[in-house]
Amino acid sequence: MALKIDNYSLYLVISEEYSLGKTALEVARQAISGGVDIIQLREKNKPKDELLKLARELSKICNEERVIFIVNDDPLIAKETQADGVHLGQGDLQKFSLAKARALLGRDKIIGVSTHSLDEFKSANQDEVDYIAYGPIFPTKTKDYFLGAKDIKEIMAIARKPVFFIGGVDLNNLDELLSAGAKNIALIRGIMQSEDIKAASRIFKNRLIQQRKPVTVIVRINGKAEVVAEKINILELVKHKNLLAENIVIEHNLRIVPKNEWWQVNLNENDTLEIVNFMGGG
Repeated sequence: MALKIDNYSLYLVISEEYSLGKTALEVARQAISGGVDIIQLREKNKPKDELLKLARELSKICNEERVIFIVNDDPLIAKETQADGVHLGQGDLQKFSLAKARALLGRDKIIGVSTHSLDEFKSANQDEVDYIAYGPIFPTKTKDYFLGAKDIKEIMAIARKPVFFIGGVDLNNLDELLSAGAKNIALIRGIMQSEDIKAASRIFKNRLIQQRKPVTVIVRINGKAEVVAEKINILELVKHKNLLAENIVIEHNLRIVPKNEWWQVNLNENDTLEIVNFMGGG
C-alpha cells in the first residue's frame, strides 16, 4: 500500500550539525517518542559510506515505529537504504528530475520538494509530488533570507497536497502559522536544540492536533459504546485507550483492518469501529 502523508503532521529534519552533541539516532528515538510523524536525514558533509550506514539505521527505526523516513537530496540513497521517500531541493531537481526520481523509487514512495517563493509553490502544486515544503518562513541560520507568513492563506487555499512550512519555526511564532491556516510544520533547531527533545516534540504535535476539526465517531470496545471526538487514526486510538495490540481485533466500516494498516486509517464522521479485546472481559 502506498504511503500517505496526513495533515497535522510534524516533520523533523535531522542534521547532526545542529544536534548539540547528540547522535542522529538519539534524536530520532526521542523525537519519535514525542510524536514526530516524519523524519528526514539531511547530512551534507558525511562520507557516503557513513551516510548509507546512518540512513539504514534510521530507516529501520522509523519502519519499526511506523514513522515516515525521508532521505534528503538523493533518490539513489533513498532507494538503497529502503527509505520511504526522498526530498528534493530546487538545485537537486537539476540533477534528478521528478520523472527520474519517480522512475527510480516507484509509485509507492514519497517525493517532496522545497519551494522558496509563491511562484515556485504554484509550479510544484501542479507537479506529481506528494508534499511541498515552503520557506524559510522566519529568520534562520540556514538561510540568509526569509519569506514571512504573508502568503500562507493563499497557499492553503490552493494547495492540492500537504504543505510543510519550515524555517525558524518555534513556539513563539507557531500561533502566527496556525492562525493563517498552516496544518503541517517542519523543524530542525526548534526540536533538535531543545533541552528535552521528546517533550518539545510532544508540545509541537499537540498544538497541531488541536487544529483538527472535531468529528464524532462511535467506537465499540467489547460491545460498549464510546465517543471519539477528535480526528485520529486507529493506531493513535489504540495507544490512547492503552490497549495491547496483540490482544485485539479491529473492524472498521465492516472490514477487518490488519495491524500494519492501523496507522494509515483515519477515523471520520459516521465511521463505525468495533474493537474486540480478548483479554479482560472479551
